[in-house]
Amino acid sequence: MADGTVDNPVLRIAIAEDTQSDIDILVGFINDYQTNKQIRVYHSGEELLADFHKSQYDLLFLDIYMYEINGVETAERIRDIDTQVVIVFTTTSEDFTRESYRLNAYKYLVKPLVAKDVFDALELAILKRDKAQGATLAIVYENVPVLIPLNEILYIESSNRRSLVHTDDDVYTTTMTIDALAKLLPSPRFTRSHRSFVVNFDRVDEVSDDFIMDDGSVAYITVKNHRKMKRAYEDYVFNKVRSDV
Repeated sequence: MADGTVDNPVLRIAIAEDTQSDIDILVGFINDYQTNKQIRVYHSGEELLADFHKSQYDLLFLDIYMYEINGVETAERIRDIDTQVVIVFTTTSEDFTRESYRLNAYKYLVKPLVAKDVFDALELAILKRDKAQGATLAIVYENVPVLIPLNEILYIESSNRRSLVHTDDDVYTTTMTIDALAKLLPSPRFTRSHRSFVVNFDRVDEVSDDFIMDDGSVAYITVKNHRKMKRAYEDYVFNKVRSDV
């Protein structure tokens, strides 16, 4: 086992869209997002349905206004097969809002698409995937390989050229820098709140001047970034609530 690795399964994404220019824009935004991913493009709902099976994808982008079987009809048939896959509609209008709620679709992305909306959808899919799969961080601690479940990590602290991984039951010291660990850990779940701290948003209990973790410990926030960090945490909690719907 290598020191400093994180389970990083592929985020499996399908796009059903019959307009090539819209496909190019969406694929471009997805490729800009820093995660391990696999994209499959279908040019109609029929093509997607002919290939689809349960647990095949983590995230589906469905254009509503496709010829023959539209996005809503495609989603109805998808939900008969898979109730957990994240569905996002892309559309030029919001005429099908009620249907999106009925089909437990995450949201509408109204064209022309913008990067933030696409990134929000990707983050939600990652949240659901990681919750189901139980990802871990691999480090070497006292010359012994250790696998630390991500959900047990409270925060990571930089100290004397080492990093301290604070968990429920122990503090693991690694020679890896906090910069290197921050790049490995899934964002926005793990966020750099201070030059010396990476915080696990799943374990935050409240935000005051700093992050108060659910065990009562404190992860510091850089003063000048306090508003930004509070907003990032609130956005994360909102997306996580949606992932549990």
